Amino acid sequence: MTKENPSNYKTLQIWIKKGHRMYSYFQECCHNAKNMYNTTNFYIRQVYTGLTQEKELQPLQ
Repeated sequence: MTKENPSNYKTLQIWIKKGHRMYSYFQECCHNAKNMYNTTNFYIRQVYTGLTQEKELQPLQ
């Protein structure tokens, strides 16, 4: 019996045709998830960059 590394993730890809009645719902969910991921990465990069500079810290806009 082997232990799996807890940092390994399994993903599943499901294709939904544009004609499916749930297509617009899933498209909106994926779009919102992508936007949230990008926003989070932006703030993390801003904080990291601010902490690594010699200048005085300024609030995020």
